[in-house]
Amino acid sequence: MNQLINEAVIKLVDNLQLPERVFNIDDLPWVPFDDGTCFFKPLRFDLSTGLWTYLFKIKSNKVLTRNRHTGGCVIGYNLQGQWRYEGRKWIAKPGTFIFEPPGDIHTLITEDEEVIALFILGGSLQYFDENNAIIGQDDIYTVIKKYRDYCTENGLEVREDLFY
Repeated sequence: MNQLINEAVIKLVDNLQLPERVFNIDDLPWVPFDDGTCFFKPLRFDLSTGLWTYLFKIKSNKVLTRNRHTGGCVIGYNLQGQWRYEGRKWIAKPGTFIFEPPGDIHTLITEDEEVIALFILGGSLQYFDENNAIIGQDDIYTVIKKYRDYCTENGLEVREDLFY
């Protein structure tokens, strides 16, 4: 009897769980995130939770617009280059893990080398001007639009397997 129950549970789980996703990131494009200072390589769009996972590339010696993440924490892992947040004492070097609490406001500054970092975040990313007014916002849907538009404009396939 236990064997039948175990087999039934395994079959149920197999029918409900998401399939694994494996792909070579070199097959994915670097999509412009802004005016050409930053680019992203999408790895996952989770429409059920609003989480988006991507590689983020920033040119060297750049200061990004001050921003705040809403809707959850941000998890990051730096792969290449060095960057920091203005007014903070730490520097993210290759191998650095970053946790940002929801609502944290910061200005990202890169050093003398191009930066590539992995980020997982949800909610929105709000941008501020020098008077603390919100001047823009991105979320999973605006990032998906940037990805789809870039692929369409450049004759690239939209990878539907990134949406799960």
